[in-house]
Amino acid sequence: MDVRRVADKYGIMLVLDASLIGENAYLIKQREEAWKENSLGDIIKAMTGLADLVYFSARKLSSSRGGGICTNRKELYYKMEALIPLFEGFLTYGGISVREIEAIAVGLYETLDETMISQSPSFIKYLVNELDSKGIPVVTPPGVLGAHIDASSFCPHIPQTEYPAGALAAAFYLISGIRGMERGTISSVRDENGVEILADVELLRLAVPRRVFTLSQVKYVIDRLEWLYDNRELIGGLRFTYEPPVLRFFMGGLKPTTDWPSRLVEKFKKDFGDSL
Repeated sequence: MDVRRVADKYGIMLVLDASLIGENAYLIKQREEAWKENSLGDIIKAMTGLADLVYFSARKLSSSRGGGICTNRKELYYKMEALIPLFEGFLTYGGISVREIEAIAVGLYETLDETMISQSPSFIKYLVNELDSKGIPVVTPPGVLGAHIDASSFCPHIPQTEYPAGALAAAFYLISGIRGMERGTISSVRDENGVEILADVELLRLAVPRRVFTLSQVKYVIDRLEWLYDNRELIGGLRFTYEPPVLRFFMGGLKPTTDWPSRLVEKFKKDFGDSL
């Protein structure tokens, strides 16, 4: 309500990213006394009702492909209406297949199911607490998107100009097959003079979407991270070999600064042998 009042005061449109609104509604129900007796649907309606425009990634909100933009304001609807055929598809399907529209609908109904929506926060809580108990630097308290490993603390020997979060993501993939996402300086940009803008934090994100993983897989993540933390001195830095002017964290190319990946894999094979 406070944000809505500020937006109204200054004539600013309030836009809500609803990609994880179900999980956030679940946290509100769990943690805020005033909402404990309300359904997830009640909480989601209250949140979206404060916004002029609601958009979402269907991969996060409904475990499907595509996305959506919602509004109750006719003037915004008509403003967007003419743009849909130009950039997406016809107004009734927006470039999304009928199959995916149906999958989005099913996923939206699941967002109202507390049993379903609680899976991801519960798994993330377990993952974060287990890592924290083992002394592995992880961001606390647990959230609803995933576990975030503090790469600066995990790899303090890697200078930030050699992208410790990206290096940790690469190292973790090599010894586990698990694909995390760098959220650090690689995800940043350079200034107008080409100087690197160092990120405030260097994080490895391990997302845990609902209906995807089992508890045994989460335990596998913990096991491999624990091994990597014990051997973290073997991880080295990265440097760009191809750096596009935009979205470099999606489309750029990097290579290790030394032969550290070979040495890391060699140690992994020595410890695990042919047991895998």
